[in-house]
Amino acid sequence: MAQEHVELVRKLFEAHNLGGVEATLSLLPSDVRIYTAPEFIEDPLYRGHDGVRKVDALFADNFDEWGWELLEVRDAGDRAVAFLEMKGRIKDSGVPIRMTLVMVASDFRGGTVGELRFFGSLQDANEAVGLAE
Repeated sequence: MAQEHVELVRKLFEAHNLGGVEATLSLLPSDVRIYTAPEFIEDPLYRGHDGVRKVDALFADNFDEWGWELLEVRDAGDRAVAFLEMKGRIKDSGVPIRMTLVMVASDFRGGTVGELRFFGSLQDANEAVGLAE
C-alpha cells in the first residue's frame, strides 16, 4: 500500500500541473482537508472541493506561471512525505518566487488522499505529525 500512496501523491501534482485544480479533484475525496503552512497568512484549513478551489485561487490570482515542482516523495507508512517547490512570478511584476515546502499526505482511501498538511521544513513536519527523521 505504501508505494500506492507515493504514486497517488505523484499523480496529484502531475494532474495539477497539467490540468489545474479541477484535474486534481478526482484524486481528493469530497471531504478533503488541506492544512496550510503556518507561515501562510490566509486560513489555516480548507475543507472539501470548494476549499481546494479557494486555496488554489489564492495562488493563481496572485502569481503568474504558478505551479508545483515535486522534488521527491517518500513512503512514511500510512503517510507520504513530499518535498516540493512552489514557483511562479508575482502577478504584474514578473518577479520570480520560489518556496520549498514539505507536504504530509494521509487519510488514503479508495484511490484518494483525504488530508494534506504543508510545512516550511522537514523538522516542522516531523514535530507536527510525529514522523521519525
